[in-house]
Amino acid sequence: MKINKWYIIIGLLFTMCVIAFIVVDKFSKDKTDSSNTIQPTIQTIVVSKYISGNLYPIKEIDVKSSISGALEEYYVKIGDNVKIGDNIAKIKMIPEAAQIDNARKNAKTAYLQYKNHEENYRADSILFSKTVISKYDFETSRTNYFLSKENYISAQNQLALIEGNLSYKSNISNIVKATSAGTITDIPLEEGTSVMERSNYNEGTSIAQIARLDSFLFKGKVVENDVLVLRHGMEIIITPTSSDTLKIIAKIRKISTRGKLDQGIMKYDIEAVFKSPEQTTLYSGFNATAEIIIHQRDSVLSIPEKCITFQHDSAFVEVLQLNKFIRRHIHTGISDGIHIEVIEGIDKKDIIKK
Repeated sequence: MKINKWYIIIGLLFTMCVIAFIVVDKFSKDKTDSSNTIQPTIQTIVVSKYISGNLYPIKEIDVKSSISGALEEYYVKIGDNVKIGDNIAKIKMIPEAAQIDNARKNAKTAYLQYKNHEENYRADSILFSKTVISKYDFETSRTNYFLSKENYISAQNQLALIEGNLSYKSNISNIVKATSAGTITDIPLEEGTSVMERSNYNEGTSIAQIARLDSFLFKGKVVENDVLVLRHGMEIIITPTSSDTLKIIAKIRKISTRGKLDQGIMKYDIEAVFKSPEQTTLYSGFNATAEIIIHQRDSVLSIPEKCITFQHDSAFVEVLQLNKFIRRHIHTGISDGIHIEVIEGIDKKDIIKK
């Protein structure tokens, strides 16, 4: 009897161990299955293209000198705001000996002509008052007098400019002035640097750069596949590399219709304009990325794209039914590379295998 009793006890223990093992195993499987499944969610899917480029002020001009010489001094520094006509820099002429000699001769000749016409004008004024000469002769004498006077003043100014004694009140000046209102963004020269004048045959030396910093341009290049989805006035999102959290809405204002070959790929220039955000400093040449939204679907049923098995032109998912995963065909929409829209085949309550 004692032996039979021990057999019974051992049998009960074995049976309990088997039952416990089965329960633990089932619990473990249920837990694993739960961690490997998901349910579809409602969300917005956005398909975007990203373009690298740079930011530039919408208006940026070079200030140049109308005379050649050497840069004597600057009256402004980078960051200063200027108005049209403000003094930017002073140019010191470095003439040759022949130029000085010619200027002096021209000034002396102009002075002699001026004095000669002045005496004639005074004499003709007296004669005209006595009706000795005609009005035409008198007007001719007066015109010659005023023209010779202007020529003399001009010759004097040219001489003073060459000798470095020009008055600020003169019409000819060695002072470079601002030709546009804005902010000084660059002063490229050092004092004493040679300066070439601006003319029809020469671009001239840039003395300073003035830019409007209230509006900026994004300039970038897109490949031919992407340029087809762009249109004028389309909004894009600009993110400067210096600030990942700053998002700026810009509008496309230019799409080049002529591509340029870049490393074997045809690319097209685009420009987008935007207002500079308040309390944010942007500088010319900043690197930036433009996000162009190609497609957007709001509040659509979606699942992670990794849950889908693609076979030929069809898409399939495994749906949990009666504790078994059943393969089901679905119709999909747009994808952002992570989530994909599901148009037909499953609903929000279905449990999908990852």
